Formats: sequence, C-alpha cells, structure tokens
Amino acid sequence: MDGGHAVEEHDESVGFDLPSVLAQLDGRTPAECRDAVETVQTHVAENPDACLPTVPKLRTLLEQPDVDCQADAAYCLAELAEHSPVDVAPSADELATFVAERPAHDATPALIRSLAAISSDRPDALVDHVDALDIALENDAPEARAAGATAFGRLATETDATVDPVRDRLAELAADDPDSTVKERAAGALEQFP
Repeated sequence: MDGGHAVEEHDESVGFDLPSVLAQLDGRTPAECRDAVETVQTHVAENPDACLPTVPKLRTLLEQPDVDCQADAAYCLAELAEHSPVDVAPSADELATFVAERPAHDATPALIRSLAAISSDRPDALVDHVDALDIALENDAPEARAAGATAFGRLATETDATVDPVRDRLAELAADDPDSTVKERAAGALEQFP
C-alpha cells in the first residue's frame, strides 16, 4: 500500500519541477516569469503543497511593473493562502501595500482574497493594514468586497485593530450591496464588532 501511495503522490506532481519553476520565477525575461506562473497556476489546485515554496517569488512579481502576469500570480497566492494561510501570512505587508497602492489593478481582488484567508489563522498580521481592507470594501469585484468584510469580522473579534470606523461602511454593504454574498458577509462581520 505504501508503494501505491508513493506513485499517487508522484502522479500528482507530474509536470511540476519545483527547482525549474523557482529558477524561472527569477527569470530575466517577463516571458520566463509568465511561463513559471502558468505552471504554478496549473498545479496549485491539485497539488498546493508542492507550490507553497513559490510564495516568496510570486510575491516578488507583484513588485515588478514590467511583468504582465501579476493577476495570475495573485490568483496563485490566493489559492495558496486559502490552503495554508500561515505560509502566506509573512507576505501580508506586501499584499496589503499592493492593494492600497493599486486598488483598481486586476490583481487586487485576488490579493484581497489572500488577506481574508490570512485573517483566518493570523489576523494579527493584518492589524496594520486596516486601510487596505477598507479599500477592499469599495472594490468593484463582489468577491473582493465579501473577502474584505470577512477579514474585518475576524479583526474585530481576534485583534486589537481599530476597525470601528468601517462599521458604517459594513452596514451600508449589509443593507444595499447588490450581491447577496457581500450582504451576508458584511452582516456577519458587524455581528463580530464589540
């Protein structure tokens, strides 16, 4: 039975050569980086544990304006954060900075999703990023607004973060947002406020 398990594990990671992917993420050209991100994106759902070592390199791509795969890198980070929030939590500062500085960027909704996932295990990592999460509540993407509301609910109950200023905005979302998930998450977050 152990032999079968070993083959099964190998089959899951076929096509994912971590050293090669890491080298490509350090690539000198945007095309190399894009190819590496596509490889991670292909494997992240089926084999997230194998992809976890790419988190620091994916985060670094967010700081490179000449790279055209930031939205895909952000998607991978969000998937990995949902799988293992603790492993992505050390990137919270960079992710929140990106959200705060580029609220309309295509990568922003996925990064907000990452921050919400981080808040599930490490809400303390977001205490200094209330402004970025506040921006999330204004995002055009419903999944970003819902994720921002979720994160605020966790911050309200599990940290000393000053989240009271967003109470009115969450109340507006709970009452008037056109998306039912956003309404539910905002109402749930408000229930967590002291």
